[in-house]
Amino acid sequence: MSYGYDEFESKLGQFIYTMVMYERLKEYLVDKVRGRGRVSVRISLGQDKNGNHIFMDIILTSIKPEAYGTVQQAAKQKSSKNLVIILSNEEISGDNKQIADEMEKLIMESLRWWHSYFGERDRLKLNEWKIEKIMLVDAEATEVLCEIPADRIIIPPERRMNLSPEVIENLSPYVDLLGPITVRLTETGYYELITGYPQLYIYVEKLGRDRVFSRIIEVGEEEAKLIYEDAQPRIKRLIEQITAKNT
Repeated sequence: MSYGYDEFESKLGQFIYTMVMYERLKEYLVDKVRGRGRVSVRISLGQDKNGNHIFMDIILTSIKPEAYGTVQQAAKQKSSKNLVIILSNEEISGDNKQIADEMEKLIMESLRWWHSYFGERDRLKLNEWKIEKIMLVDAEATEVLCEIPADRIIIPPERRMNLSPEVIENLSPYVDLLGPITVRLTETGYYELITGYPQLYIYVEKLGRDRVFSRIIEVGEEEAKLIYEDAQPRIKRLIEQITAKNT
């Protein structure tokens, strides 16, 4: 396919203009999201035939530099997904195990029914899900404890600690007694470390584990910062006590 000179010049001009405008828009958006982590934009598309207002929402997210390599590597790995649902009911009483068994049976039957209903349109593969553990407790559940992939954990620079080889050696025998690390699930799908850097370092760097037992809590950035600052003195005292015991 060939163009006459005038048409070629016109196409080239359009291409150059488009690329210049794209670069300017990109620079503008990058500047807006700098230092904020996330910016949302709402564009009005007008009204439909019924008079409903239609909007297009665009979310710009800034991923921290130390997470970039982790994101690229983790994207290539395949891991199972675990769906966590916390249900509560104040109107039911009875044997907890019996209730849990009945709920498990009901859930599995429902998933299989919906799979047969959707057939080839079942993009969630409802027939492939299985209940790993189900438990009914007489208490409020506000947190989740589970093993998460180490390469899905982002460590903010300010929450890293300088651990000497001596400290690592002294802490390693007691690492399971230090408790799980604490993380929060971010909007990017990765976990941000709040507390527990020594445990995380020993599990991954010294023991070579690819999964870490973690306490997942639902908090914002400011609350996560307060939790970290509150925990630091206790962690430092514990390190000092263990180090003194082994010297």
